[in-house]
Amino acid sequence: MPVFPKPSKQLKRKVHPVPSVHHSDSNEAIGSQPHIYPGQSLQNKSSWTEVLGSLAAQGTFCMEQLRETAANLNLEQSRLRPINLLQERTVPRAEPATAPEPNLTPRLGKLNCCSDVFQCTLVNVPQTQALLKQVKLPLGLIFQPFKDSREPPLLITDVPPRCSACQTYINPFVTFINQRHWKCNSCFLLNDVPGKFLFDPMTGSYCNPHSRPELQHAALEFMVPLEYQGGRPRPVTYLFVFDVSYSALETGYLGIVCKTLLENIDRLPGDSRTRIGFITFDSTVNFYHLDSSLSRPRMVVVADIDDIFVPSEDKLLVNLQQSRQLVVSLLEELPDMFRETQKRQCAFGPALQAAQKLLTYCGGRVSAFLTQLPNIGSGSLQIREDPGDTTLGAKHLGPAINFYKVLALEFCGQQTGVDLFLLSQRYTDLASIACIPRYTCGYVYYYPAFHHIHCSALVEKLREEFRYHLTRSVGYEGLLRIRYTQGLVLDTFYGNSFLQTTQTLSLPCVCPQAQFAIQMMIDGAVSESSLVIFQSSLLYTSCQGERRVRIYTYCLPVVSSLSEVYAGINMPVIVGILSKMAVDRTVRLCLAYTRDALIRVLTDALVSYRTSACDPQQSTLTVPHSLQQLPLYVLALLKQPAFQTDVAMSLDERVFTMSQLMIQPLTCMLRMVYPDLYRIDDYINGEAADNVSVETDTGTVKKPTLIQLSAENLTLQGAFLIDCGNTLLPILQNPASKLIQTLLGSLRKERLYHSPCYIIKDDSTSRSIFIQRLVDDRTESAMSYYEFLLHLKEQVCK
Repeated sequence: MPVFPKPSKQLKRKVHPVPSVHHSDSNEAIGSQPHIYPGQSLQNKSSWTEVLGSLAAQGTFCMEQLRETAANLNLEQSRLRPINLLQERTVPRAEPATAPEPNLTPRLGKLNCCSDVFQCTLVNVPQTQALLKQVKLPLGLIFQPFKDSREPPLLITDVPPRCSACQTYINPFVTFINQRHWKCNSCFLLNDVPGKFLFDPMTGSYCNPHSRPELQHAALEFMVPLEYQGGRPRPVTYLFVFDVSYSALETGYLGIVCKTLLENIDRLPGDSRTRIGFITFDSTVNFYHLDSSLSRPRMVVVADIDDIFVPSEDKLLVNLQQSRQLVVSLLEELPDMFRETQKRQCAFGPALQAAQKLLTYCGGRVSAFLTQLPNIGSGSLQIREDPGDTTLGAKHLGPAINFYKVLALEFCGQQTGVDLFLLSQRYTDLASIACIPRYTCGYVYYYPAFHHIHCSALVEKLREEFRYHLTRSVGYEGLLRIRYTQGLVLDTFYGNSFLQTTQTLSLPCVCPQAQFAIQMMIDGAVSESSLVIFQSSLLYTSCQGERRVRIYTYCLPVVSSLSEVYAGINMPVIVGILSKMAVDRTVRLCLAYTRDALIRVLTDALVSYRTSACDPQQSTLTVPHSLQQLPLYVLALLKQPAFQTDVAMSLDERVFTMSQLMIQPLTCMLRMVYPDLYRIDDYINGEAADNVSVETDTGTVKKPTLIQLSAENLTLQGAFLIDCGNTLLPILQNPASKLIQTLLGSLRKERLYHSPCYIIKDDSTSRSIFIQRLVDDRTESAMSYYEFLLHLKEQVCK
């Protein structure tokens, strides 16, 4: 039986029901607080009788909070329950919704930022780097600073006070030393309380600062005053760059894209100043005059692609409302305009250079479409794919040339975001081209072997993803700052953006699904406070032309005992951080090193627990309940096609899959690693999971019961659905019913990429695609989950 240290004194102090008299991060108490500051006598505010009466009236409330605290302690103990992995092989899935709650007081817990915005690998932060090393798990954070949270930020009228040293915004977790001074919980500097902060922003009357919205909400948003904007924000500008070479016309994508854009032309986010423009390319680069004074669109051909010249900007980027009819005419004509072309050259690099020059002074959003390897002009590439080379490292997965990264930084500097739609039947060196969206906060949309007739699932995917790409909410000219408590140090950053400094990211275009991650270290010790905070502040321009700042503050407790650290393990986020570390190491080093590193992280964590909390003489493979899922998910990562050398996967597809693991929202990424498997023939007959339902556009539906990812659970008489995050693979014996379509719609909700549904029969040649996703089973090149546990036991119980 593992023995853990007794709970720290800090933990005991938190559950002591003594009312506090001031707002403090280190002396937080349970119960409501009378609005009294240190240095003020009680007689100045009310009589002793009134105060005691108030405290007595709060007794019931305090008891409810004590019960809640006791429940949290029981939950913590359950997470420390030792588990023999070889005896309990049915492992629950790692879901963000089941993540542990930080060990905060009930009041601070209610004030904390919503967990769908900020999530940490360890919700109880180790006090020292030595304690963190003892656990052998990464301290990392995954966050979505522009997410449409289930608890939206409160819009306030005033600019919140900021620390004069580190610029951290005041938040519910700061300490008030007295009525005139507050202590920053990032750098610990004492700051003056602004005079206006003592007055209610709505009524103008005197108020206690603790009632201010800035101290009652961890999610805030405010509009930047005009005097700080330096002029009116620029209008939203859309620029579409289309490949019209022979290869592009073969795919037939242009007709689908133009039709989708026509259907959504009036749904593009923006205002009356919104502008739009178009560029096409093959062996030349073509611009289109769309000025409202013209009777029809006029094409301007630039043949000298080595020295791109951009004609007049005001005729190429036009007001969408004023030139709407010309835009519609162009979109109707484009699919047939190049129908007879025989040009096989692809001047993608020069086309992007033209886009960059066109948007130099206005910035905006570029949607670029490519169907083959760039082979002429700047940015030309050569085939690097070698099926016989399985080393798979920087030589193949990193960029071949610096052209696209340098151009991406130029785009980023002028506040231009670029999204790439890749529709190729051959190798296109996505590893090089993907630098463009990676450093401009854009995304790659990939459709391998796309054809408008022969690939109906990809046609649906393109149509749905492009429609959502056009109509989703986007923030422009973004600048994201991450601030955190002194003693923490940013070690590594993951995400699509340009990291200007260790705390500042440039985000030309940011969407609600944009996710970023950081890996932290502890410099010395986090000893100044019993709490740490992480604060994101995103300065951006809305589609309506409003300059705004969105602030999220996330608070976590600092702990000094190993048991509290183990109780706070957040497995979904650990899997998320490990997947990003694996992608990063594969691109920088090689795939073989990455696989070894994943095994090493797992064995180190298990050995560390065995050494510190178990009897080292035991021969069982025992872990705390909070670590139960780690071996299964490490095995799933090792079986992920992106990290396997023997999988029939093109180099572009591998690069795209790694990109998805890096940027996909956490819930979707977890399904890419360990898919959800449902039996849906029983579901059609009325069987569903108890108390598990999902939202749809028409209400809620119950989800089917999840089953383990093993062929043992498949039958020839059944119908099964496997959700891989980016695809849905049902094995169906009958046509999909309305109920199944509703279920599919609910599973696709809020995903960055559309998940097409493929129907696979038991005797289909595509059956192997389904079977290889059964992570629990053995394959020709990988162990089953049980075999993997036996292997781990040999490594850990030496």
